[in-house]
Amino acid sequence: LDLKTEVRPGLVLDLTLNTDFAQVEVDDEQVNLTRFSLFFPEKRDIFLENSGIFDFGIQGNPFEPPPFQMFFSRRIGIEEDEDEVVPLLGGARLTGRLGGQTVGFLNVITDEVEGLVPRESFSVARVKRDVGESNYVGLMATDRRSSDDWNTVLGVDGSFYLTPEINVQAWLAHTFTKGEGGDDLAYAFVGNYATDRWGLFARHIAVGPDAETRMGFIEREDVRRTDFFGSRGFRPGKYGIRKMDFILGGNLLTGLSGGLQDWSGGPILLTEFDSGDRITLFAQAGENRPDEEFELADTLEVPPGTYNGDVFMAMVTTSPSRPAVVEGNVRFSNFYGGTLTAFGGNLTLSPSPRISLVLGQNRNLVDIPSGSFTADITSLRANYSFSTRLTTNLLVQYNSLDEVFSTNFRLNFIHRPGSDLFLVLTEERGEEGDLWELSDRGLALKVTYLRRF
Repeated sequence: LDLKTEVRPGLVLDLTLNTDFAQVEVDDEQVNLTRFSLFFPEKRDIFLENSGIFDFGIQGNPFEPPPFQMFFSRRIGIEEDEDEVVPLLGGARLTGRLGGQTVGFLNVITDEVEGLVPRESFSVARVKRDVGESNYVGLMATDRRSSDDWNTVLGVDGSFYLTPEINVQAWLAHTFTKGEGGDDLAYAFVGNYATDRWGLFARHIAVGPDAETRMGFIEREDVRRTDFFGSRGFRPGKYGIRKMDFILGGNLLTGLSGGLQDWSGGPILLTEFDSGDRITLFAQAGENRPDEEFELADTLEVPPGTYNGDVFMAMVTTSPSRPAVVEGNVRFSNFYGGTLTAFGGNLTLSPSPRISLVLGQNRNLVDIPSGSFTADITSLRANYSFSTRLTTNLLVQYNSLDEVFSTNFRLNFIHRPGSDLFLVLTEERGEEGDLWELSDRGLALKVTYLRRF
């Protein structure tokens, strides 16, 4: 049961009971080629709506997970280490504007899963106060607790435009956890200068060794990271080139005690053509220094040491206005004493307004002293609209490293405005080395009925 009501103009209250996510698309397959946790984006509508209100910390980019996020909604209702869905008993969310403030409050109660997690309460509160036309200062708190354990994080942040081209941001968070450990600081300072011709970006972030945010995401603790990039833009006005951006910079990561962890730096060239096509060339020198042994992709052991991390990458994207859109990439890099060669991309076809097809293929060839492997991720995403009221979605994926073949089929029929019927079939194959051995299958029928009053 879901209830949505406008408490006052611009301020919306959502209530949910026995929350169901049967219609949500499954996660995209990934291969972990780092010594840190994978980051999977949120896909559940209830957490995506007005989610920007709860942004606090450094947001991720396509190439790496975020260093620190105070609130990460996938912590609610998903036990990722065990690949287990945790039932949501209910919750409430209040989001919107209240005078000169942007406010967001969320509380969700999850049920116990015997032998895995106890019944828990997840709460987050966010307030951002406007300062002038484009600036703000904010406060945020998150709290995750059960009958015998808890973790709380408090934070303050702000963003200010000194001029239309210069923006500075800063935030500070403190974590508190029951028992020993889990109490520490994280903070960041960011400066950005951007014009059509010139750009400068600098960021410094630090995360304490005992920082713990059980409602957020931390890529690594005990780290100081400094990023600096400068850019120069050109508009040649010939050869069909609309704009070229030359970027030079890199990053340096150390422990809080000063020991070097990783560094990288080099040039990036972005070229945009009048046609809308884009080419990106990326070359960086670097080093990686893991301080303890880890398993790469749960397959090969990598001992501590100093490793060359030089990398070259090229990416091509054709104009989205074309009937066939191609996104391609290739990467060559030194990798933990060996090499990593990766290539792949997506082909998007839209032969008619009713049909959309996206075929993806990514291959990673890893060869390091402890062994080698090839990891393929193949996917097909297809959408077909019979009408404005009846649509189907299909996602088929193959992960060669885990030897998993999965299918997710969803049918959505809007039987009246705001009311849906979902039919969802999910299947996974790959058991004990046999790719076609059925390991999991689920069929769900979900009907929603919207009542306005």
